[in-house]
Amino acid sequence: MEPLHIEPTEFTPKVHFDPENSVFEISGFSRPENVIGFYKPILKWLEEYNDLVLSQNIDFNKSLLSLNLKMTYFNSASSKFLLDILLEFMKFMSKGNEVEVNWYYEEGDDEIYESGEEISDMLGYNFNFISYVP
Repeated sequence: MEPLHIEPTEFTPKVHFDPENSVFEISGFSRPENVIGFYKPILKWLEEYNDLVLSQNIDFNKSLLSLNLKMTYFNSASSKFLLDILLEFMKFMSKGNEVEVNWYYEEGDDEIYESGEEISDMLGYNFNFISYVP
């Protein structure tokens, strides 16, 4: 399956999903004018990835999937879609794949850190919280 790569804009994050290496990243600023138009194709790609790749894997060697979220800002509409994306990853986990969620936040950015904690609590799934200096 082809990778998904979306370059960032002033209002949308960078998206880089690399199925070959099982690394998925969303990073940057998310306040798209058309939040549905931006995030629906990402969710569709994840559904296709599930159907074409994960559902076909009948080996006992399931994948370790790494989701790296490096958001500097996201509005409430974006947070709903980020949750939807995370729910897709939880589906992958229910099929026996390991999912590692790395939630990056700028050192001192309590708002992004706390947002990650809230989402982690909502999902009942522990994230790796990783601070960095910009």
